[in-house]
Amino acid sequence: MTAGEYAVHYSNFESCPETSPCCTIFGSLPEAETYAKEQVTKRPDLRCRIYDHRGFVGKPIREFKGSSYKGDSDLSPRFRRWLGSTLFFGGLILTIVDWQADFRFVWPAMIGTRMLLPGLLLLITEAVIVFYAKRNRPRDGEKTG
Repeated sequence: MTAGEYAVHYSNFESCPETSPCCTIFGSLPEAETYAKEQVTKRPDLRCRIYDHRGFVGKPIREFKGSSYKGDSDLSPRFRRWLGSTLFFGGLILTIVDWQADFRFVWPAMIGTRMLLPGLLLLITEAVIVFYAKRNRPRDGEKTG
């Protein structure tokens, strides 16, 4: 895609035959919006997201959902941060408490060490997503289309 073009990406590929596109390119944003609204009206289980020439980098420019669209099962950024912090720091505290007691209790360290890795993975995942989004967002004065 070139600068100034917009892609309408469809969320539901089940009914897309191999010969029909599951992403459509338009020369302007109003054309893409009109088309996306029409598609969502025709198929209420569909979600259409509009992206600029950079593609899937960052959030979509616009999003249209049908009335019976079921939604995503992705973890939200807020949930990832909350759960990651709770698991990581909770596991760290439990491990330190048992360490201070010379591992007499055993169970806090056992549970704590098992909480550390998933929490750390969630926090690193969120940090990478935030870093990538900041790195690839349009700079001041840069045209987005």
